[in-house]
Amino acid sequence: MTYERFLKITLSLQKQDRIMDELYKNNVDLIEFVDPYHTIISELIKEVYGEEGLDWFSWFCYENEFGTKGAQAWDENENPICYSHESLWEYLEKLKTTINE
Repeated sequence: MTYERFLKITLSLQKQDRIMDELYKNNVDLIEFVDPYHTIISELIKEVYGEEGLDWFSWFCYENEFGTKGAQAWDENENPICYSHESLWEYLEKLKTTINE
């Protein structure tokens, strides 16, 4: 997957999550409505990057709030990973290469 396409996906998800947060603050709960879309995106990410890739994608997007929460992760050589949209994409592309070997 190209970085441009990946960025478009993650930025769209981030925008949608911000809208959902604002709606929720105003007592509008649409989680049941958007959950199927999250499932679809998760399945597609898993298809491209495998289960481990989906775990990192989910961590970055939801647990680390698209890199804005400040959580940190490192690879086996103690290099920082998955701290920005681009670094997440780079790491997932490396996983994809490993999966396809």
